[in-house]
Amino acid sequence: MEHSYPQHSILEKIEIFHHFTKLPIGLYSNNLLTHHFPEKSTCIADLIHDNSKSSEPILSRNQFLTCQYISNDYYECFIGFELTQSDVIIIGPFLEEAMYDAKLSSLIKKHALSIKLKHKLQDHFLKLNIVDTTSCFYINKLMLSLFTPSSGAVFNAPNLSDASMPENYFVTTYKNRLNMFQHPPYFLEQVIIKLIKSGTKANASQILSEINSLSRAKLADNPLRSLKNSLICSCTIFTRAAIKGGVTDDDAFNLSDAFIYEIENTNSMSELDKLEYRMVETFIEKVNHVSTSKFSLVIRNTMTYIMNHLSDKLTLHAIADNVYVHPNYLSALFKKEVGITLFQYIIKRRIEESTYFLKYSSESIADIAAFYQFCNQSYYIKMFNKYMDTSPHAYRQLNT
Repeated sequence: MEHSYPQHSILEKIEIFHHFTKLPIGLYSNNLLTHHFPEKSTCIADLIHDNSKSSEPILSRNQFLTCQYISNDYYECFIGFELTQSDVIIIGPFLEEAMYDAKLSSLIKKHALSIKLKHKLQDHFLKLNIVDTTSCFYINKLMLSLFTPSSGAVFNAPNLSDASMPENYFVTTYKNRLNMFQHPPYFLEQVIIKLIKSGTKANASQILSEINSLSRAKLADNPLRSLKNSLICSCTIFTRAAIKGGVTDDDAFNLSDAFIYEIENTNSMSELDKLEYRMVETFIEKVNHVSTSKFSLVIRNTMTYIMNHLSDKLTLHAIADNVYVHPNYLSALFKKEVGITLFQYIIKRRIEESTYFLKYSSESIADIAAFYQFCNQSYYIKMFNKYMDTSPHAYRQLNT
């Protein structure tokens, strides 16, 4: 017998949830939004009017009273919770980490958005709550406490094949079929993260073996697909740990992309198991390579901060505050180790980064100059000539 919830009871509980968590939450009945707290919640796709993606949802079927973690191509995250055949709760959007400049610039590049949208996107992300994995775990507990029936209930599988939920909440890639609430103990995951972040190879394989001795989460009906999804989730965790260990975003994400491609093209369970150990070792080696580079830790951290804020305003005092040294000391140390001044380095990196928009977008040179914080178009052109031995216009003509 299928359990049903009184409508007033559902609404009361989701309003309570919203009041205490401050997260947007909506109720869908028969795939139509019927109630939302607050009344209006905006997603990136609404801001940029993106209707290009499939509207088919990816909530795993027959996952009643189980939180499902969902993310989209714009770094927005959601939690889905099936109550009955007809009723589904969607929590979000929220972020798993604060949106920083480099990540936002990467999003603009990836989706070929206008750089004029940057401030609107920044405002949107600033309004979203940050919900880390621990908070997600307790959201799962809270949802179960609020909605688990007092007596046993038998549910029929919902028919979602022709569903029409808003595409804001769903994407069609395997990456988002991650049920994060069935993973091994959180403290073991944190140990692996700590080892990668510090570049410590000793005990890494042992800890990974301990994690893998436990039952993996079932992330798909097909065992091979489920293992691949689990490894993709692990790769995401390893990538973020490496970035925290000093590896640049580009290097870490490029390595992540390479491993995910290899995962997708490996169809042996035993080879996939070996691949996970190789991923851990490789990310640790990346961190070690950074830590043994010719620059001191202060300078490496300075470079990372600059790369993460190239299209933001950068001042010596702000950079020094973020690497915990005096501005005068940082300025002298940077010139000594790198051979150019801090602001020469910033300009050089901005010029190099700006070539992307010259190659792959139709943005005006004036807009590109403004995006990378050059005081005017003329100064940008002058600096571009200095570092690239050609003008922005000539570079665009040659590379498009």
